[in-house]
Amino acid sequence: MDPATAAVMVLLQCGPVEGSVCKPVDMGPTKYASLDSCMASLKDRLASAPNGETVGRCRLVDATVTDGLPLGYTKVLVTRGLGADAVTSSYIVQHEP
Repeated sequence: MDPATAAVMVLLQCGPVEGSVCKPVDMGPTKYASLDSCMASLKDRLASAPNGETVGRCRLVDATVTDGLPLGYTKVLVTRGLGADAVTSSYIVQHEP
């Protein structure tokens, strides 16, 4: 997995009638370090839903765009130079266990 990439799960609760309105489940999106771990968790979450009234999706999220990093990673800013000549670079770095 690219350390700049994570996955997020979103669940919707739908009415029993086909074509009814679906609403987000009362929780924020759940973040995962990989798409595989999200998919495994999604399968378990949907298995407990009655009559398929809950639907969900896992999607990859680019952490460099959202500023949301996977567990075990942090953003490090490195500045080279002084004053107006300074250049700052951003790196995503894995924590040591």
